[in-house]
Amino acid sequence: MLKHWDKLLATDCSVLGIKDYTIYPIFRVGSTSLKAASDREYVNEDIRNCKHIDVILRNPEERFISGLNEYSRINSMDIKETWHLVEQKKLIDRHFSPQYIWLLHLYKFYRGEVTLRSFDFINDITDIHERKDSTTKKKIPVLKEYVEIDQRIMKHIGQRLRIGKIIEEHIHVLP
Repeated sequence: MLKHWDKLLATDCSVLGIKDYTIYPIFRVGSTSLKAASDREYVNEDIRNCKHIDVILRNPEERFISGLNEYSRINSMDIKETWHLVEQKKLIDRHFSPQYIWLLHLYKFYRGEVTLRSFDFINDITDIHERKDSTTKKKIPVLKEYVEIDQRIMKHIGQRLRIGKIIEEHIHVLP
């Protein structure tokens, strides 16, 4: 699966400063709200200077469904058509890529400690809720290969770990 995510891994990596926190924003995990609340940004090589980074993770199934719905909305596509393209491995996008892929992207620029946080941690950081999803998401089946690795990573919620430990411990789960 990793080779399919080259496009994501080749983009700029950004970490945001919000008050006393340094947060790595992931699409469909409050990234728009976090960006709106941020007062500083570190990009690519500047990220190496961060002492610690918090990473907010969302329930993998919810994020996959939300991400596919958002991709379909942005691209004016039928959700079922979008799902079939993803299932056939003809479509990939940052909105529904596994959060593990986002951690790999961060790992390109940062080798220090991260604390994995649950999605509700965003409420501790900011009252800003940009683009809060008020539309009804169309239900679609969740594709196992998009959520399995994230389900395993969720066991680390609340833990402070070296990012390399997370990467190494879970890389074997990638299909």
